[in-house]
Amino acid sequence: EKSRIRHIRVSDPDEIDRLWEIENDENVAKFVEDLCEDQEDLAAFCQNDRNYLVLAVEGKSGHVDDSEVSKLQGWITIYPEKKPRLGRLWAKGLVVDLGKRFLEIGFARHPRARSGQMASALRQTLKLLFDEHKKAGVELVVTAYTDEVNEASGRVLTAAGFEFVGKTKYWV
Repeated sequence: EKSRIRHIRVSDPDEIDRLWEIENDENVAKFVEDLCEDQEDLAAFCQNDRNYLVLAVEGKSGHVDDSEVSKLQGWITIYPEKKPRLGRLWAKGLVVDLGKRFLEIGFARHPRARSGQMASALRQTLKLLFDEHKKAGVELVVTAYTDEVNEASGRVLTAAGFEFVGKTKYWV
């Protein structure tokens, strides 16, 4: 794999600065909802004390310059799929079994991150999620959404193993 996943180091000012660069990247801002207002808000979002998880994607030796090894290259969020959206997916025939656990995953990369790191991190995250749910005897479905014009995120999802199921509006 071309990256590693880990918890975000909210006490590391360099890490928060890199997160802030992602948050302020115009290629991220036009596709991410609920952007944080400042770095303090961003650090609070990454605390993982709610019903979601925010993971760091870090550079891995052999795939990034030495100066980027262990540095934040992007983030991944995991949270329960919202019930109204899940209902719309079911009504459109995009999901057929509501008896499973549904999680949504989102991601963003640092403007200078190398290609392939996000798909690598998503594959690792999916393996972790599915392994943990299998141990608990819970069937899992992971959803991800992209805007139709966001072709780069679509390529990342495909490289991570997602399959295109259909189209729906994210918000009604």
